Amino acid sequence: MIVIGILVYFLLVRINEGSLEWSGNLFGGWKTVLVFLAGGAITGATTGKALDFYCKRVERRLIQIERERVEKQRVERERIEREILSRKKQERENQEIETLERFRIEREIALEEERKWYEEHGDDDFDYEDEDDE
Repeated sequence: MIVIGILVYFLLVRINEGSLEWSGNLFGGWKTVLVFLAGGAITGATTGKALDFYCKRVERRLIQIERERVEKQRVERERIEREILSRKKQERENQEIETLERFRIEREIALEEERKWYEEHGDDDFDYEDEDDE
């Protein structure tokens, strides 16, 4: 950046060399050139540093935004996985409850059939009170 500024300045001086008024001797006129070169270099360096600082801040902010995005995606993915596991667990529990309910109903039907059979065919040894305890 500084080198480009110096080259542009030298080109401007070279193009306008005929119209420039050099006061004093040859070296006296170059003092002005050197002052302007130094001023340009300082301005260029300051601008370069400011741009560098700004770009680094922007880069850090972009990195931070990317990290936050990745973290949000990770959290969302974990939430979805927990939700899926929870649904599967609930589904298993519902299936177990249905199976147990089916077994209970089948058992009640079997006991009812057995009770009817004993009522029809008679069995003095059948104890109806044991059935209620279960």
